[in-house]
Amino acid sequence: MTEQDLNELTLEDAEEQSGPSPLEGRQAFRKISRELTEQDLANAAVQKLLLSEIDRLEKEKEEYKLYLGKEKEEHKLYVERFHEVDKKVAVLEQKSRTALALDIVFGGCLAVGSLLLGLALADQPDLALADQPDQPFGWIGGVTFIIGIVAKAVSAINIKVKAS
Repeated sequence: MTEQDLNELTLEDAEEQSGPSPLEGRQAFRKISRELTEQDLANAAVQKLLLSEIDRLEKEKEEYKLYLGKEKEEHKLYVERFHEVDKKVAVLEQKSRTALALDIVFGGCLAVGSLLLGLALADQPDLALADQPDQPFGWIGGVTFIIGIVAKAVSAINIKVKAS
C-alpha cells in the first residue's frame, strides 16, 4: 500500500481489515443503520426480528443464570473445603507445637538429670547412691531423669490414643 492509500482508509475499512470484534453481533446486520424510525418499527418483519432477538436474549439470560447458579455452588464447595483444610492445618500446627514442647522437656530432663547424676557419682568410688543419703544431687538427678522418660512415654501414649 502506498502512503496515499493509507491516508484514504476510513475507520470502517480499518475495522473490516482487522476482523469483527466479538461484541459486534451478527455479521449480516453489521452495516445496517442502528437507528429505527417509526416506519421501520411499523414493519411486521422488523417487529418479528426484534421479538426473535428478545426471545434469544432471554434464553441466553436464563442459561447464564443457570451457569451462575452452578458457579456459586462450586464456589461454596471450595469455600467449605478451604475452611475444613484450614481447621486441620491449625490442629496439626498445635499438635506440632505440643510435640516440640514435650521433646524439649524430655531432652532437658534427660540432660539435667544425667548431669546431676554425673556430679553426684563423680566423687564416689563405689557408685552406690543408697549408701550416701547426703548427696542431694544424685537423688534430684535421678528423679529428673525419670521425669523425662515418663514425659516421653506419656506423650507417645497420647499420640497413639489420638491416632485411633
